Amino acid sequence: MKKLLVYPFTYETLPLARYCESLTDYCEVIPVVEKGSGISGGNDVAYLDGGTATGLVTTSDFEEAVKTADDILFTGEILDAALFMKYFAIAKGSGKKILVSGDFSKHKEVDLESVQVLSRSVYEAEVNHENRLSKIPVPIILVTGQGSLCQKFNIQIGLRRKFQQSGYDVSQVGSKQYSSLFGIHAMPHFSDTPLWKKIMLYNQYFKDIVDNESPDVLIVGVPGGIMPIDDWHNELFGETAIAISKSLSPDISIISTFLTKIEQEFLDEMKDYFKYALGAPLDYVHLSNIKQVFEPDLRTINYMITDSKHVFEEQEITSDTFFNVFSNTSNTVYDKIILQLQSNIEVL
Repeated sequence: MKKLLVYPFTYETLPLARYCESLTDYCEVIPVVEKGSGISGGNDVAYLDGGTATGLVTTSDFEEAVKTADDILFTGEILDAALFMKYFAIAKGSGKKILVSGDFSKHKEVDLESVQVLSRSVYEAEVNHENRLSKIPVPIILVTGQGSLCQKFNIQIGLRRKFQQSGYDVSQVGSKQYSSLFGIHAMPHFSDTPLWKKIMLYNQYFKDIVDNESPDVLIVGVPGGIMPIDDWHNELFGETAIAISKSLSPDISIISTFLTKIEQEFLDEMKDYFKYALGAPLDYVHLSNIKQVFEPDLRTINYMITDSKHVFEEQEITSDTFFNVFSNTSNTVYDKIILQLQSNIEVL
């Protein structure tokens, strides 16, 4: 098994390190942070998400780290373009396999012809508005979130491991572009496509996966958020979540929220939104330890990491449907989901 160097290592790529034992081709991740990014080397990667310690420490010395790596993954979260191009040239000169993930549209100078690009799946099918949605004959779990940074992918990996440990075959479509590194399909992207057609295309895409793989369960992670956060952060008005959910008719749905005090009114409104907008039940709520800090004058949102131990401290509502990926509540909920599906013999 090989070692994968990830640069620049950020919160977005943290699941690669935290769940490196679930990667298909790598036994270890070397997390190299960008100099001047505000993320310092020499710390356990857990300081980026407030979760349990991993024993894996970040470094800012790319040139030293590349010596021990087998493959190198570059991501699009680049602040210093000149430094990146220096490291990219070093990587190419090393003769090692180079992978890229993320948006490199601002970096036209990067030669992507000689590297492996990890991106959303490419899918084409003939559909029209007269087609009927195909029934997908396995239980479906939908993982959604309020936004792009609230630990949805952690849930997806956790669910995958739990089902596999329980002896079930899993088909999965992930919300990250680098999902394929975990043996998971990356969600396709349909641009300039009307909503009705997206629903039909997603439906056919998921049906093809299930027909080809014959799994016991299908787990689907939705990129982005389910609805606008505010007037300046619209999350595509939740269109992706609407299209995916309506294409599937999920048996179980999960939402990951940013850290806040959950009130009954919020929970009731969220359940109604799932029922009427997404056409799905809302079964479980993941309380992430990522808090949004709004700056209305600047029209921006900052994100603050909270220690996962404090997630449940201020919650007034207690429920066995609430959980956090860094506590035992996650295993409890994953077990409940399996039992819930097992109790419906026609489903699992």
